[in-house]
Amino acid sequence: MRTLRSFLDDLKNTNNLKVINDPVSWDLEASAICGMNQRVGGPAVHFTNVTGYPGMSLAGSLFTGPGYAYENEQNRKMQAKIAVGMGLEPEIHYEELMDVLGDRLRAPIKAIEVEGGAVDEVVVEAKDVDLWSYPFPRIHDKDAGRYITSPVVMTRDPEMGWTNWGVYRLLVAGRNKLVLGTLPHLTQPRHIEIMAKKFASKGEPLPFAIAIGVPPTVFYTAALLNPPGADELGAAGGLMLDPVATIKARLSDIRIPADAEMVLEGHIYPGEMAEEGPFGWVSYYTPEQKNLVFKVELIRHRKNPIIPFVAEGMMPSDTVCIYSVFHSRELMNWLGAMKCAVRYIALPVEARLVLCLASMAVKVPGMAQRIATTTFAVSPFVRKTVVLDSDVDAEDIAPALNDISQKAHPLRDWHLQPKQDKPLGWTENHDWDTGTTSTFWWESSWPYGKEEDEPETLPMRAEFEKLYPLELQEEVIRKWNDVLKLEPKAWRFKEPGE
Repeated sequence: MRTLRSFLDDLKNTNNLKVINDPVSWDLEASAICGMNQRVGGPAVHFTNVTGYPGMSLAGSLFTGPGYAYENEQNRKMQAKIAVGMGLEPEIHYEELMDVLGDRLRAPIKAIEVEGGAVDEVVVEAKDVDLWSYPFPRIHDKDAGRYITSPVVMTRDPEMGWTNWGVYRLLVAGRNKLVLGTLPHLTQPRHIEIMAKKFASKGEPLPFAIAIGVPPTVFYTAALLNPPGADELGAAGGLMLDPVATIKARLSDIRIPADAEMVLEGHIYPGEMAEEGPFGWVSYYTPEQKNLVFKVELIRHRKNPIIPFVAEGMMPSDTVCIYSVFHSRELMNWLGAMKCAVRYIALPVEARLVLCLASMAVKVPGMAQRIATTTFAVSPFVRKTVVLDSDVDAEDIAPALNDISQKAHPLRDWHLQPKQDKPLGWTENHDWDTGTTSTFWWESSWPYGKEEDEPETLPMRAEFEKLYPLELQEEVIRKWNDVLKLEPKAWRFKEPGE
């Protein structure tokens, strides 16, 4: 059964974890180290000696990976740590990971109920609750305070029999008080806000359980754009091919992960609101706004808890990497339902989820437009789409840039749709006055029929894989890695046509 601790062990065994035993402050320093680390695609970081908090530790950059610019220099793929969290090899190719995700999300595994778990090693009752006793970090210089940035917030609707999971940042606003973080440009309330309003209309508080330091697939599932009623426990079990072990919360009927590092329980009381923000979000500081207050009335945690956090804003962050992978799979599902045949969807982390690369599996007239308009219709992030031929590798952006510049004719293949009613995305702020945005897509592919009818008329890309014989490519890469030891490592040989 996978836990945060077994995940850290797996990261260490695959050279994807750095343990720092020197003293590190929770006040900006831990976040700044992760921020610099993320800029170059470094490993996860476990801080075992947090100033002022003996016996407790912080862990950051858990799911981040290098973008295209640093992938070869770090000998690490963007999706490597995410794959390790699913029990997969870190070297898995992006397109294979997309296939595995599709298969596992279609086959949920029901959670199991157990009597107790490691999270009950320490129990703190209401009168003794003190959130300042834990090293929740301050992430950015101008933040409103210290934040919990890696929680799974669980609330239950008894009428539907549904427990919702959400990953929401939480401002530590007092000894026993948290404030829900706001998101920019939301046009609809989130599930937790709908539930809180429903309970408040009946004059009842909404119970919650906040799990911190959960198995990786529990965190992944909570970040998915799941509809109301979705079995998120089952989806998490399916992603790790192992059922999630759960125990009952003490203040509600919510089932919580038995081996979480920490669980906070309590209630959201009707009418209680407080200021939250500013906070350094993915692209900019969010404004100060009122939001729901969580009153923490019970804490359960492991001895010597490990508290994960997200160094948001420093690219690419855990948020961006997780959405890049999982939202790409969601878009592939949507496109499949719309009969749009794609080889893959990729959201480059450097573009902060705004740009979508779509490789056409079948090229027919009108397919590129259908792909682009579908991504704009269903994605809360994507505002620019590039539709590519099927020969572009999802892990190599260079041919995509080549195709954008050379295959796409500005008059025929560039399509701007100005001033739609589509709201601004999470990472876009170019039109604050109207609150809407434009979309833009390129059709970066050869004219229809040329490949089949006149293949000799198509120019061949001038790149390593095309300019040298296959045998020589293999020998050069072998010598590069093993004999010449040149940097960055040419650590993977690509088969022709990949």
